[in-house]
Amino acid sequence: MSELKKKLNIKSHNYLSVLEIINSKNHKARLVGGVVRDAVLGIESQDIDIITTMWPEELIKVFRAMGHKVIPTGIKFGTVSILYDEELFEVTTLRKDISSDGRHAKVEYTKDFYVDALRRDFTINALSYCPFEEKVYDYFDGIEDLRLGCVKFIGDPELRIQEDYLRILRFFRFLGKFGKKVDQDSLKACIKYKSFIKKLSRERIKSELNLILSLPNYCDIIGLMNDYSVLHEVLPISHNLGLKKFVSAQELAKRFGVLLSKETKYALLFALSGNDISYTQLINLKFSRIEARHIDKLLAIKEENIDEGFLKKIWFENDNFEQFFIFLAALSEEKERIKNVFLQLQNKQKQVFPLSGKEIEALGISRAEIGRGLSHLQEKWIQSNFQLTKQNLIKILKQKNEK
Repeated sequence: MSELKKKLNIKSHNYLSVLEIINSKNHKARLVGGVVRDAVLGIESQDIDIITTMWPEELIKVFRAMGHKVIPTGIKFGTVSILYDEELFEVTTLRKDISSDGRHAKVEYTKDFYVDALRRDFTINALSYCPFEEKVYDYFDGIEDLRLGCVKFIGDPELRIQEDYLRILRFFRFLGKFGKKVDQDSLKACIKYKSFIKKLSRERIKSELNLILSLPNYCDIIGLMNDYSVLHEVLPISHNLGLKKFVSAQELAKRFGVLLSKETKYALLFALSGNDISYTQLINLKFSRIEARHIDKLLAIKEENIDEGFLKKIWFENDNFEQFFIFLAALSEEKERIKNVFLQLQNKQKQVFPLSGKEIEALGISRAEIGRGLSHLQEKWIQSNFQLTKQNLIKILKQKNEK
């Protein structure tokens, strides 16, 4: 174990008060994990995790007696959430693992900070900090690994992974966030146990994938996961993907001056897989209904239908039309043409369609036909570059009904 004598800048108004209260009851407490790791790097962290020798029941009793709200968020695993002056802290009793099935661990409490550190995933996440001593406790050379940009499992990588298979995905996420080089032993263990990812809940998998796709270098990490077939274990993909078009979407988004949404990134991966993904499958993969609708709408577009009129229709009907244009341009051979239409439309003010459903109904059109009539007229209006007037549209509708 090594110790770093350093005062860390922690973005919190109340964490010292929480620690002082615990210490005043003849217990010890430290900050742990991401907040310490980030502070060592000079990065601000919003989530503040505290570890302590005080048991959960005593934490609840002490803080509630002082008028603070305490929520038993993970009481089964020794974690409670304390709301102190409108700031939320996760406080966990020091633990050691007794057994694990790769998803859930059976734990018992301890008073040994080193034993608690042993159960964590990566060396860089096992740092703890005592602000009163102004000291960072580093049991596994995590500070040196941070400096080197090395994401490494604590101890035996295979054992760490067998404790929780989500650590495979966490390895790739932290590699994307902090990694400058790949620890080969950690990578080999991830590859060896990748098929066990399927034991995890879809919620946990989806949450971790979302975080990976939010990384600035997500293309590199998705590429690495694809190279070693880890991606195939988390999404319905049956073969290694050619990711050139996936990468090009990121480049197009930069050129268009927009951020690529996670839904569009997922849609690109599904499109490149060549597998048909239904709306129901997306819901089963734990996409929200809004996410699933967006992905489903993108995947429903057929490349042979992409003419200028269709692109203008997308622009007119969708507030997030940029996502559609990037998706199409990345996958299509007509990238430059799509890009040119986008540049024509991106700053163009959308006009209001000059005819309403009520006005169509007043022409004697049955309610059953109103929707179809509106759709037909909107298509004609878009094809005219939005030039047709209300009178023009009424004339077109009358002519159509006379046939």
